[in-house]
Amino acid sequence: MLIANPVPAEAEIPRDRIEASIATAVADATQRGVVGKQLTPFLLTRVRELTGGESQRANMALVLSNVRLAAQIACAL
Repeated sequence: MLIANPVPAEAEIPRDRIEASIATAVADATQRGVVGKQLTPFLLTRVRELTGGESQRANMALVLSNVRLAAQIACAL
């Protein structure tokens, strides 16, 4: 079973803005030669910088939403 849970609407970042931020972060990583296990932390930090912290707030809202949904599923089972 696959369960998908979107980012809560109040924490969403417009698609064009987040895609542009991700593209910029990936280009920055490539330019700086960031690879391997350093890549994910670099990208998360860079996207957070580019979105003024909105991406971190969206990720935290998604984590909390996932916890709530998981608890509801566990109770139902």
